[in-house]
Amino acid sequence: MSPVLASISNVSRTAETLRKADYRSYLPAVEQLERQGFAIIKVDSAILAEVEAVQDLAQAFFAEPGAVKHAYASPSCVEGYREIGPEYSLVPERPDLTESFSFWYRNRHRPEMEAWHSSCPLHTALHNTADTLCTVVDALFTAMAETWSPGAPRLGFQEASYIQINYYEPAQHSRELLQDPHEDGHLITLVWATEPGLEIKVDGQFIPVELAKNEMLIMPSSILSLMSGNRVPPLYHQVRNSRRDVPRYSLMFFVNPEITQKLEPWIRNDSNAGIDIIEQANSAPNKFGLPTLVDGAAGQGKTYG
Repeated sequence: MSPVLASISNVSRTAETLRKADYRSYLPAVEQLERQGFAIIKVDSAILAEVEAVQDLAQAFFAEPGAVKHAYASPSCVEGYREIGPEYSLVPERPDLTESFSFWYRNRHRPEMEAWHSSCPLHTALHNTADTLCTVVDALFTAMAETWSPGAPRLGFQEASYIQINYYEPAQHSRELLQDPHEDGHLITLVWATEPGLEIKVDGQFIPVELAKNEMLIMPSSILSLMSGNRVPPLYHQVRNSRRDVPRYSLMFFVNPEITQKLEPWIRNDSNAGIDIIEQANSAPNKFGLPTLVDGAAGQGKTYG
């Protein structure tokens, strides 16, 4: 067994094996989101070990030849490897200058994805890390519901959510921005990164985000704004080119509402009156060149190449 795989086997692997997180510990994060439009949380040593294991496996994977990487690409359901080109933040003519690899819960029972578990350690590690982060998100959403709408039903999210690691080579590009300004169109995004570059918009200006090794950034998106009656606006962000020779890895857990549920906002007001939140979540990926949640789940996304 490789050292990287050994490190994964020594940490907690699934949500079922973890003690359920106490939502009360996430009440300060809800307050941060309301007050400043983003929040920073610390992760424990078990989560950090999983995240760092993903980074090590990503480093090995992205160094592979193109044919090897494309063997783990399923564009029709947006699973696995994506090269630079298909995904963008503003317009197709300015693609995000990053390779990526993703795991979606909705695809986990597809035969081809199940086969990847035995041949692609990165895919397995992302699944394990997503399981762990689901406990964080579940507690965070419980804290939001208790703050804004006590007694509200649990918000289902796992089946529609996905985890992704991006691989940037800043020194290889001349553009000032490796990723243009945008908001993600989800409920929230949890972010962890190895190198500088991420900037968030605060009071009309983009400022760099500096995270400690054991910290994650919570970025709210437009679906959370609808759920909170715009008490928490979407956070616009971008990735600036540092020009460094060192690769940049960014791990993101993109959290969507499950589209099979009837979803009512935690706070009702004029900002969300008459808006179908599920339909907004379903169509949001189209803004970035990706299929809707419905089409992606059906395996009807565009095939590139």
